[in-house]
Amino acid sequence: MKQEEFEARFGSRWNEFASWLAARADARSARKAAAGSSLLAGEVPARYREICQHLALARDRQYSAELIERLSRLALSGHQLLYGAHGGSLAGAGAFLLQGFPRAVRGQWAFVLLSALLFFGPLLVLTGALQRYPDFAYTVLDQHTIEQFESMYGDGSKKLGRKRESDDDVAMFGFYIFNNIRIGFQTFAGGIVFGLGAAFYLLFNGVHIGTVTGYLISAGLARNFFSFTAGHGAFELTAIVLCGAAGLRLGWGLIAPGQLRRADALRTAAVKAVPLVAGAALMLVVAAAIEAFWSPRTEIPPAVKYAVGATLWAVVLAYFLIMGRRRAA
Repeated sequence: MKQEEFEARFGSRWNEFASWLAARADARSARKAAAGSSLLAGEVPARYREICQHLALARDRQYSAELIERLSRLALSGHQLLYGAHGGSLAGAGAFLLQGFPRAVRGQWAFVLLSALLFFGPLLVLTGALQRYPDFAYTVLDQHTIEQFESMYGDGSKKLGRKRESDDDVAMFGFYIFNNIRIGFQTFAGGIVFGLGAAFYLLFNGVHIGTVTGYLISAGLARNFFSFTAGHGAFELTAIVLCGAAGLRLGWGLIAPGQLRRADALRTAAVKAVPLVAGAALMLVVAAAIEAFWSPRTEIPPAVKYAVGATLWAVVLAYFLIMGRRRAA
């Protein structure tokens, strides 16, 4: 595409973003800024990512220095206002959660779907297979680990899902945050190896969780296991899938860079992947809080936990399907 065609196609979108930047710089609130631009607050992150992509394209195609400088200024100013320290950061975070995050997830639906298949596929297959072949669990897990799980979800457990010496909720909250973030980061960062690392960790975690789930069901501990996992599962499992989708998006940028250099393609892919990881990280923290303070409680009837878990799954699915769809008239 020639530079003239490029500017004609996208120039109005750059002007809209420039108008938003100018209004935001002078406004005292995000609401006043929105009044000075045709962009909705929730559309701004996506427009910023688009401009970063256009900048990479302009550099790769060796367009004029004036155009590259213009796009560079827009990208830099956008980054400072969106991610720098300023009084509107709370409003920006709210806009991201209410609109930017679900839109980013829907925008990468193909990678989210592939990630879900890689994760939930082996999880569901092994959960079902171990009902007929429970001894297969010993192929994936050692005997000591299996005995630990039986103890953690046995009827005599003081708190479900914990080793006998682990009784401090706050300490467990910290442990769950560390463990959840570690899994999420591994899955996302693995995408840098052409997506292979992300695919590996999705399959690995799917196999592990499916084996544990299938074995505990076959051992007659389904009631305790599902009453523990019902509450935090919606946030934790969905977040793992989103981290995997972000990693796969990085990998695809390296596999199919198009007309970009691989380094530029990776940066462009990262711009699209980072919102998924940021939102998933928050979901993992929420999951850790539920897992530490709600899930282990044996005094709460399982039926109540199942109802809460089903409600949270419905809320998470509705959030990603519905939120952020409304646009300006």
